[in-house]
Amino acid sequence: MCFLGKHFEILTESFTSLAQRIYICHSQLAFLVVVASILISITQITRFPSHLTMKTIVLPILLAFCSSLSFTFAQDKELTKINEALPTKPTVKPDKKHKLLVYSKPSGFRHGSIPTGIKGLRAMAEKTGAFEATFTLETTEFTVEGLKKYDAIVFNNTTHVQKAFTEQTQRDAILNFIKDGKAFIGFHSASDGGIGGKNPWNAYTDMIGGCFAGHPWNAGGKWPFVVEDAEHPVNKAFKNKTFEFSDEIYQYKGYDRSKLRILVGLDAVKSGKKGNSKTNDYPVSWVRSYGKGRIFYSNFGHNKATWWTPYILQHFLDGIQWALGDIDGPADSLPQPKY
Repeated sequence: MCFLGKHFEILTESFTSLAQRIYICHSQLAFLVVVASILISITQITRFPSHLTMKTIVLPILLAFCSSLSFTFAQDKELTKINEALPTKPTVKPDKKHKLLVYSKPSGFRHGSIPTGIKGLRAMAEKTGAFEATFTLETTEFTVEGLKKYDAIVFNNTTHVQKAFTEQTQRDAILNFIKDGKAFIGFHSASDGGIGGKNPWNAYTDMIGGCFAGHPWNAGGKWPFVVEDAEHPVNKAFKNKTFEFSDEIYQYKGYDRSKLRILVGLDAVKSGKKGNSKTNDYPVSWVRSYGKGRIFYSNFGHNKATWWTPYILQHFLDGIQWALGDIDGPADSLPQPKY
């Protein structure tokens, strides 16, 4: 039984990991890959000790298979919710095909919503036609040559990027890609990196606009937000000046409002919680220019449900289209409003 339990755990972890990786990169092949993995495992039966029966081998394999499928089916339910919430068309029809490189591998805390965000972005690309997306967990494409085929980089809940991109050549390739006129889009913990660690990447924090410094506003709470720039086209999804929403909200270090145009902010006073800002300045979504390029970042995206909330998905789509240059809108800074 000890042998059975040990190998069941190994098989379950292996199959589930495979299913997750395929969902991230090629969701339509997830089922086939899991099945193929099982068949391969069964062919290795001869390697097990001879005293074990088919029952003690096949049973854990089948149980592991069922466990991995539970992940697959859960993802399908999420996709249904996402598709129901997504806009049916782009806000502005692109003049050309835009190609996005979506990187979703954390180097620190792993958010459970990463696969959900990937499915949301993939479905957004397919349903609206606003862009095409390539999804990766690898850093190999982040070179001068590798980035030439893309119009934008997307960091989806990537924590501690300074640990993923340690070579200066890659760091320069990413920042120069944006400065030379391309786009960068970041969701939630894309800002959790840059400053700190043994090999900090301070220029990344400067580019994105701020670095995670804690989240006094936890994911389970419902927090008050203010649409700071109601006329900006990236904010057209918000019908009211204020709204409440459940997600994990950050405070920042290395943040400078004068470099950003804040679109949505947290009403910290109304929230009843205190953070690290003496002026209660806690931005949530913003845009900025960076050289010739454009950047859209949103702190929203910790909770899975964020990725099937209609007005948030519209906000994300408009932010992406703004960064790509399809939507016009200012990027100069605004003074902090009095809530």
